[in-house]
Amino acid sequence: MSLIPCFVSLIDELDKPILIYVPNETENELNDVLKYNVLSNISLDYFESPLITWTSLDSKPLLKSIFQLEGVSVFGMLIKQTGLKIVIGFEQNALNGGDDELKQIGQIFESVRKIYVRVKCNPLVTNGDEISTVESLERKFDELFISTEVEL
Repeated sequence: MSLIPCFVSLIDELDKPILIYVPNETENELNDVLKYNVLSNISLDYFESPLITWTSLDSKPLLKSIFQLEGVSVFGMLIKQTGLKIVIGFEQNALNGGDDELKQIGQIFESVRKIYVRVKCNPLVTNGDEISTVESLERKFDELFISTEVEL
């Protein structure tokens, strides 16, 4: 069974949210969507903390387990070259903490990073057109997380 995140946040170098994506958003209650927005904002404090440099997971040095709150385990990754912050939350009850699971979480982060780079480098999307960028990201994330035929 594939691990599906409850939310994916992309935050730029100025701490401005690019996108907070919630798979199956229509199925989630508004309170859950708001909770994921708050968790994304809380994660920014961890990226600015000196503690972030030593809390990395051994197998994935860029991937950090940031915090657990409200039944959600939140992981983060900072792409230092661009300042991009990727924050992904998973339901705590869906995690068992095994090595295979950490590998799968790392693959999800890598997939999200690759999608962001592909959309950002797409010559058909102009740099100033944030709406096209967000729509393209949402469409690609839908393909990754909602389509049952896509394997990580």
